[in-house]
Amino acid sequence: MTWPTALALGLILGLLAACGGTPRHAEGPARPPTEAPPAPDAAALFAEALAAQQAGQPNAVARWQAAIVAAPGQGAPHVNLGVLYRQMGRLDDAIAEYRTAIRLDPESADAYHNLGLAYRAQGAWSEAERAYLDALALRPSQAETHYNLGVLYDLYLDKPESALTQYREVVVLGHPQAGVVTEWIRILERRVAAKPEREDVR
Repeated sequence: MTWPTALALGLILGLLAACGGTPRHAEGPARPPTEAPPAPDAAALFAEALAAQQAGQPNAVARWQAAIVAAPGQGAPHVNLGVLYRQMGRLDDAIAEYRTAIRLDPESADAYHNLGLAYRAQGAWSEAERAYLDALALRPSQAETHYNLGVLYDLYLDKPESALTQYREVVVLGHPQAGVVTEWIRILERRVAAKPEREDVR
């Protein structure tokens, strides 16, 4: 073998030796150990929590709590968690969640509406009325809020005229219970019409 040939062979062997050895992935993890894990997908957590809530799964509360951690500036998960707490009878916790939702999103008619439901369940009639009115100020076409405010006026606050106003809105807006509410309107109208006569007898 001539010297140039031997030199060329030596260079080739040297290059092969440099390219060989331990595979690159065995040198250490591809991701540096100090790199933070990827942030949780807030939208996916929200969808999972909503599905768990609709299915009545016992882990729905934990799922909403995880969604809140992933999106701390969003009010909607607090509203949904509040709904679960209210259904569980945890009214103080529900009210706290609705209040947090309102702080994060002052334009949330849903938060005010559900706050009214929680206050009504507590027997806090004035607070419930205020919450319903705040909800309607934000969303006047919400038939469900008119319905609940009408019930509040009719059954709890003894304000039949105010109840009539709300019930009429329910019928106009096409609430599923519009047929039943129409009958309530007839009853209340008779009651209101008879009220001055009863006062005269006294």
